[in-house]
Amino acid sequence: MKQEVYARYLAAHAETRTQLRVLSVAPGLTDEERGHQAFTAYALCYAPRYELAVLAPQTVLTLAKDFDRCARDLRDLIIDGTSITSQGRECMRKYLDALALVHTAMRADLGADPAR
Repeated sequence: MKQEVYARYLAAHAETRTQLRVLSVAPGLTDEERGHQAFTAYALCYAPRYELAVLAPQTVLTLAKDFDRCARDLRDLIIDGTSITSQGRECMRKYLDALALVHTAMRADLGADPAR
């Protein structure tokens, strides 16, 4: 059960990240369209986050909270019209670093090899 929750959480964030990257370089969007699509992309993360809050230990939850904050920062950059591939690189690096930490904590909680 916990493994499935972790997988859904990470998959939702992967899909959100992909959609935000596409939005960051999408030409011809109005600010309103970009904002709406960015909020919609991040909305995929809500349900898995609530599932995580029920099952995960505090070590995972703390890192997941930091990771979610990085995802929201990334979303907000996209809403502001910032390209991830140029001006948003630092934000993306922080996001990916936070992802690695939460992923490692989840693997440790599941008793899996941390080397992956």
